[in-house]
Amino acid sequence: MPHCTIDCPTTLAQRVGEQTLLSTVHDAIDASGLFQPGEIKARLNTFSHYRCGAGQDDFVHIALHVLGGRTEQQCRSLGMAVVAALVALLPEVKALSVDAQQMPRETFVNRRQYLEHQGLNA
Repeated sequence: MPHCTIDCPTTLAQRVGEQTLLSTVHDAIDASGLFQPGEIKARLNTFSHYRCGAGQDDFVHIALHVLGGRTEQQCRSLGMAVVAALVALLPEVKALSVDAQQMPRETFVNRRQYLEHQGLNA
């Protein structure tokens, strides 16, 4: 169920390939074994206008939102695995980061839950 948002410069995404970047991150999350493959949702936001460091250095930042119930160690290991995959793909990029946050189960709602709550077929 994780939602993964990848932020990076447009030029970096074009240089490495948007699908390559998405696949690299998706596969690293999948390899963690914490989620079912069909549950992983990854999306890419690219930026033409940004500042990183003293200018327009390349960067990749990933916001990873997982449903609550994981340990801090699992979230940290997941972040480390994603950064490791990025380092292998983009060894020249110095600014690589992952922020793994847990979404409380008590407040998360998706389509299936809504339909079940309404007594409708999911």
